[in-house]
Amino acid sequence: MKYSNSEFIVERYYRLKKWLVEKDVPILPQNGKRFWSDLDVLAVGDEVHLISCKDFLPSNKEIDRVIQNLENAEEYIKKEYNYLKNKTFKKIYVYGGSGKISIEKAQKNGIETIDLKDLLAKYFKELDRYLSKMNLGRKDIKKGQRYYIVGELEGLDKFMSFLLNHNFINDETVNNLLEKNRIDRLSKPK
Repeated sequence: MKYSNSEFIVERYYRLKKWLVEKDVPILPQNGKRFWSDLDVLAVGDEVHLISCKDFLPSNKEIDRVIQNLENAEEYIKKEYNYLKNKTFKKIYVYGGSGKISIEKAQKNGIETIDLKDLLAKYFKELDRYLSKMNLGRKDIKKGQRYYIVGELEGLDKFMSFLLNHNFINDETVNNLLEKNRIDRLSKPK
């Protein structure tokens, strides 16, 4: 199965926050309903986040499926993962492209909507926090870079840390998105 950009970023964001993450969670029929689906991302930390990810939503009709899928997922997870039922549940729709009507409809149905570019900025901040903590007190960071050690990072995290460390990412764009979301700016290069 191909990963969408939004699923990939969502997964890495929550893992950096030290949440437990499960992808493609099967949602099986409940109460005699005839359906089968899956939840894109289940993230468990202080709360339980049920996340539907779409790089692009081709029509406003598709949002009805997203809404129903998140409703079914909440019902299923509460029943099948009994130990989570006392936690606060939050339904989230992360989108790369979506119409205004779809976003408003999701919000009216109690679903938090997050633009992928905003989540990407939050991901960069989590990665920056992690790497800054790992490199705390280091004196051998080269001028113009943020980090010396990138540790045991793999995949996207390692690649993005390289981009951040070598100024391939426009800090001002990321910092503007972080500011919009009331999050501290990225650390500055040395």
